[in-house]
Amino acid sequence: MAYTYLFFQPTRLPLTTEELSPDTVQVLRDIEHIKASLARVLPGLQWALPTWGHATVLGHPVEFHLPEAAADGPLTMHCTLRTDYTAWVQSLCDTLGWLAFDERPMCLQPHGPAVPA
Repeated sequence: MAYTYLFFQPTRLPLTTEELSPDTVQVLRDIEHIKASLARVLPGLQWALPTWGHATVLGHPVEFHLPEAAADGPLTMHCTLRTDYTAWVQSLCDTLGWLAFDERPMCLQPHGPAVPA
């Protein structure tokens, strides 16, 4: 079993639940920038395929999946259910300025409170 996070670029911050829309939440489109950004915060990340990378976070494996093309969807992270990654994902959002949506569904945003999605 795995848990999934979806990552996006906000057009402005902070956002409330009522403000979540395609106008304020956009797909990360620059694949090379995504890879470089993740490499900064996760130096152990290895890209086994152009669209599939893996690393160890909090002692467990995580996988990052890039869309084949920007129009295909968002960057995703799959992780084990054995560990709560919420604080780590929040730190990633704080550092990179990205939004993350989890399966509850909640929206984690940089330097702000999580909001229901």
